[in-house]
Order: sequence, then C-alpha cells, then structure tokens
Amino acid sequence: PPEKVQPEVRRGGVYRAPLPWSPRTLDPAFSTDIYAVTLIQQIFDGLVQFDQNLNVVPALATNWKVSSDGLVYTFNLRDDASFHNGREVTAEDFVYSFTRILDPKEESSALSFFQRVKGAAAYRNGESKEVVGLRAIDAYTLEITLSEPFAPFLSVLAMSDGRVVPREEVERLGKKFGLQPVGTGPFRFESWEGNRIVLSANLDYHEGRPHLDRVVYTIYAGAQRQKILQDFLADRLEEAAVFGADREEMAQTTVYQFIRKPSLSLQFYGMNCTGGPLKDKRVRQALGWAINKEEIIREVFKDQFIPAETILPPGMTGYTPENAAYGYDRERAKELLAEAGYGPAQKKLSLTLLSASKSNVAQKELAMVAADLAAVGVELQIKYETDWPTFEAALNSGRFQLYRYFWSADIPDPDDFLNVICGSDSPYNFMHYNNPKVDRLLSQALAETDIIKRVRLYREAEGMILEDAPMIPFMYWVFESVFQPYVKGLEISALGSPYIPLKKIWLDKQ
Repeated sequence: PPEKVQPEVRRGGVYRAPLPWSPRTLDPAFSTDIYAVTLIQQIFDGLVQFDQNLNVVPALATNWKVSSDGLVYTFNLRDDASFHNGREVTAEDFVYSFTRILDPKEESSALSFFQRVKGAAAYRNGESKEVVGLRAIDAYTLEITLSEPFAPFLSVLAMSDGRVVPREEVERLGKKFGLQPVGTGPFRFESWEGNRIVLSANLDYHEGRPHLDRVVYTIYAGAQRQKILQDFLADRLEEAAVFGADREEMAQTTVYQFIRKPSLSLQFYGMNCTGGPLKDKRVRQALGWAINKEEIIREVFKDQFIPAETILPPGMTGYTPENAAYGYDRERAKELLAEAGYGPAQKKLSLTLLSASKSNVAQKELAMVAADLAAVGVELQIKYETDWPTFEAALNSGRFQLYRYFWSADIPDPDDFLNVICGSDSPYNFMHYNNPKVDRLLSQALAETDIIKRVRLYREAEGMILEDAPMIPFMYWVFESVFQPYVKGLEISALGSPYIPLKKIWLDKQ
C-alpha cells in the first residue's frame, strides 16, 4: 500500500482562540486563574515543563539531578535562551524570579509552593537579604536547596508560577508588568486592547520559531459559551469548548475535530464552615445527601461530565472511589437536618449561594440544586457575581454561605487538590475548613517520597475531609472541544486547554 505522506508543516497564519473570562494579570507570580495560565504558557518558560502524559521534561534546563536526601536540586541551563527584550537568560534570573515569589511585600499566589526553599522564612521576616537556598553557581547552573523534602517540587517548577521573568522589565514596569509581560516563550506579548489580546511569534525562540505568526485571544466576558460556538461555526475561531445540547451534534461531526479527554478537575459547592447554620457538620452532610447529581448532570449536561463522589478526580494519583461520600438520599438528608434542629416543625433553614457563572447551563444546574434542597425543606437563594475579581473578593471576605467553584489542577499531584483547597492555611480554602488531624496528614504526605506511603496518607486525609463535609463534590469535568479541520500538531494533556502548547500547532489550509 502507498505510504501515507505526512503533510509538510506550514509556517504562518493566525490562531484565534476564545477566553471565557478576562485574566487579572499575566504576571506568572501573581496569576490565580486558568485564563491567565492559558497566556502565561505561551509567553513564558520555566526550568521544566509537562509533556502530553504529564511527565516533567526539560524546558530552559537541559538536565538536573536531585540529591539522595531529596533536598538539593541542581539544574543545568541552556546557553541559547533569551528574553523577548533580547537579553540572555542566566541562573541569576531564576534566583530573582523565585526570590520575588517569596518577597513579603508581594502577595504571590505561588508562595505556598516555594516556602520550603531553604532560608525562605528568614528572608520573609527580614533576617536575611537573600534566600540562601537559591544559588546561581555560574551563569548556567542553578542550585535549589529545600529545608525539607517536598515530593511534588519538580511538578511545581513545571507550573505557570515557576516561570522566569527579567528583573529590569519588572522594575521598569512595576504593577504594569502583568499587563505588558516580557518572557522567553514561543510567543511575545504584543497588545491588550479591550477584549483582544494579541501575541506574536518569537522569531528568536531557542527551540526555533513557532509555526504560527500570531495568536489572537478574544475575551467573552461571563463565559458566553453559545456565542463562542457560533463564532467557531462562522469560522471566526480555531477552537471552541463544547457544552450541553450542542455536544451531541458536535460529537457526531465529520467536519470538525472533536476531542474528548478527562481532565484533572473538580466542580464543587464549597460551604462556609465558620458561621451560621453551616457551622454544624450535620447540616453540611445533609446538603450533600440532598442533591441528585446524576439527574442534574444528565438533564443539564447530557452526561458530558462525571458525577463526583470524591475530591481527587479519576486519573489523579491517590484517586480512591471507596472514599465516596453522600450518594443521593432525601430521607437521610431530612433526618440530619432534624437532628440539627431544622424541619417542618422546627426552624426553617434558608441559605444563599454565590455563583460566578450566569450561563444558561449554570442557571439550570443551580435551579435543580435549589429544587433538590427545597424538597428537604431548605430554601436556597442564588446570587450571581460574574465579575471574577469581585467574586473572589466576596469569597475572601467570608460574606457568603455556599459558593459554586471549579478547580483545575495546577500540578498533577494530590496535594494540589487536598492541601490547596482544604488545608487550613491555604489561600484557596474559602470554606475556612480547619481540621488539625487533616493538616498533619497532608504535611506528612508532602515530605513522603515513597509513593505508596504518600497515597495511603492522602486516602486517609480525603476520607476525613469528606466526613467533615466542608464541600459537596459535584462533578469532574471532561475536556471536550472542537477544532477547525486544518488545525494540526495538537497535543492535549489531562491539564486541559490552558496547557496546549501552541508552539507545536500549525495550520494546513490547503
């Protein structure tokens, strides 16, 4: 049979991508949303990166070694990488970038991941002018020493937070650096005007220039999924996520590329454990028993997503279906509420829930959740706050009872779910959940380098969290998107669309 000829990779063209929300900042040290990560991935590089199977592979580091006690990491850097302003990247730039994350005057979102660098505490409380665990041995050799073993450290360095930034640009631009970022990545930042962000090919990229000339992002504030898909079908976008009713049609498509991949993610309802009725564990558990997830996911999402019974998603190390908590049981919910003093002959329970999405599907989902709760005598009021910074500020202030939240893995490690969402000192623990036993298990797991023992600790911690019920795991998302037929070179990992390497994509419009 004739050999299948691989088409010649073509240079050029513009890749048009949607962003469902506006990023807050494109500064890697301060990004907190996946919309920012989507762009940071293209503009910046780190020491290492993830491949399609979530293995850690070289980026600006060509190789590395780790000491037998798990404390000293030595990285050899490429000698041919430069920032978009033309200056060469050296080990000192990484020392600067990681020190900046630890700066007490800054509020870096990555702080918790770098606190285990030796000398971080002394630097943060002003006893030292530098972080002793960060050393440039020479221009192309970086040494990082930790104060205790930290099993996911290499994965952390592959995340968007661990990207290298040029000191002179950060100092020149100050806070504006996040709106006019300068990195080393395959695409350089060109402009951000209104709802359009434009990146252009970095012609001097150390791996060779990317195939595309430009990437143009359009922000569809408030996640206008229908509009995104319409624009895709009208040939105004190269990709679109697929949801709800459109997906049956799109899954059958012969025109477009339809891609489905389970992602390391969890949508959940968080509960404020510190105040009012939700302080009572029985009330929180009751809400978990009251919601018929299967039915909602079938009705609203046409079974696109997977009902969640645990915090760790399938495909994640430590995923334990046996930890499953709170199936659907209306009677059990009523019993628990009655024990807590709420019921037809007792006090009436009324709660408010805050949601950042006001899309049709979010409204349908929440209407069904409200109906399920009404059936056990709980009144639910739903408030929408579609401006993300305002939504996050409300969560930080604690002025809410329940909230709808979506968490997508930054690193493919159980710590990124259990500790980051539920650890008592995590900035993402908006539930104000606090269980010292759980904290102890989670910190033991972080230092444990034996994977079997680590998994055992995470299983135990997750079981305890689910028993305490600070959240109702609702569903695991599945990445489903359509791409135009001429989009080639796609690589999609379980981290989903923010981590698609656009440097590998090319357009075959012949």
